[in-house]
Amino acid sequence: MIIELGRHTIECDFDPTIHNNASSNKVPIEDIGFIYNCVYKQKDAFIHSVEAIREVYPDSKIRVFSDGGLDYSYLEDENLEFSMEEDTVSNMKKINENNFLEEEHQITQRKNMAATIDRLQRGLEYCGYPEWFCMTEPDVLIRGKISHPENAKLLGTRLNHAWYREDWLDGFIEMNKLISEIDGSIPIVRWGSVPVIGHTQTLLKSIDIYLKNFDSLTKLTEHFHTPGAFDLFLPILFSLVGEPEVFSDEYTECLRDPNWKTSSHPVVHQYREFYSKNDFYGENK
Repeated sequence: MIIELGRHTIECDFDPTIHNNASSNKVPIEDIGFIYNCVYKQKDAFIHSVEAIREVYPDSKIRVFSDGGLDYSYLEDENLEFSMEEDTVSNMKKINENNFLEEEHQITQRKNMAATIDRLQRGLEYCGYPEWFCMTEPDVLIRGKISHPENAKLLGTRLNHAWYREDWLDGFIEMNKLISEIDGSIPIVRWGSVPVIGHTQTLLKSIDIYLKNFDSLTKLTEHFHTPGAFDLFLPILFSLVGEPEVFSDEYTECLRDPNWKTSSHPVVHQYREFYSKNDFYGENK
């Protein structure tokens, strides 16, 4: 199938421009581990987020990576492990469409992507390789059991699209040329996986492919300004094994949905009731 995107075309066995690509049947997620890849200094929000997880999934393991922020080791118990890591996010805030090709920003992007993979691998090991994983952050509220469409290995909102701007589309076409070098891969033009909820073994397979093709795929950073942002990077990884991000109607976002408080969505993003205005990345850089 040839799909037209602006002045470009891509070849794909399905229409990747469709927003809701979910099958109608859902399967409950019971076996899931949680990985915090970025918690920084949002203490109150982070603790509230953890407490919410434990209300819904009391037996799930939680792996916490504090990226240059506060020391949360006092929260450790039989189901939670903590480690202090390097802040790989603050320098990402300096990157935009105009400067991303500068050497220092290329290094920042690739360092951030490497850190994400490393933390996912260590997090999954600690969690005992559950069937599903959730890579989350302090502004995520899990307030109910999660399920997945039968055809899904990666859940998300798919709100973002490559044709939002002409230069974005140009960048995605070039990234997809690199991805197409991988046998069994699919193009990616939609994304929005925050928090990232995915199938563990599929992720591990995608990471293996990424690392084996690193010399080629590391060039993703040369074509778009934020391929390392995990709402896009994880869908890119899953695309390497032919798995698209699948729309989940169980996600909602506080800044987009005025009725989120009374809705039944179990996964809430942009929940910042407990955020401190001062504790953001790069504040003291």
